[in-house]
Amino acid sequence: MSAVPPPKSSCEFRVASSEFGPVNSQPATRNSQLGLTLVELLVALTILVSVSAATFVIFRGITRAWKTGELRTERYQQARFLFDLFERELSSSVAHPRYPMVGLQRGETSPFHSGQAVADELMYAGMLPGRTGLIERGYWVNAEGDLMCHDDESRDGTYATGTSEACGRGLSAFELGYFNGTEWIDRWDAARQGALPKAVRIALTLKGERPERFEAVVYVPAS
Repeated sequence: MSAVPPPKSSCEFRVASSEFGPVNSQPATRNSQLGLTLVELLVALTILVSVSAATFVIFRGITRAWKTGELRTERYQQARFLFDLFERELSSSVAHPRYPMVGLQRGETSPFHSGQAVADELMYAGMLPGRTGLIERGYWVNAEGDLMCHDDESRDGTYATGTSEACGRGLSAFELGYFNGTEWIDRWDAARQGALPKAVRIALTLKGERPERFEAVVYVPAS
């Protein structure tokens, strides 16, 4: 007949329970392993800084491209407006003994208004659309980079009278050339040449970090 083992004492039970102590401490060890080490935190911060810097660079590039595109659009619009103005008005110019077309070179003293023209200058008379009678017109650029447009209906035989207003702004150059039927020349005096030029070449340069040049040729039908 097999012997029945004697029951364990309370002391022995406590000793046996202490053997399982390390097992009860495992959850605390797992919780401590869920945190980030210093190296992992530094790596995460490095990645975050790199992504933020790349995002900023991309955003700045997009903003700069948008501003550049907007500025270029404004420049094209201004150039298109001015060339439409020149074509509409110059194509209606007439040969008149009291109002000969005069084209001055850059820096020449202008007899038509006070001061000195910063760029080339053109004065003429024409029958402008929507206006009655002979109209005195003129274009030049002042020291502030404004394209000035002369206008007078007095028909007093002189370009020195009348009013002038800014038709465009932000110009750094205004260049004119005249085609006499054989070649392009940079100055015109209808009183000496006895006629209007066959065409007028107009070049505008708009200011900016990267100045842009626009050019067009306007034909003079009445020549």
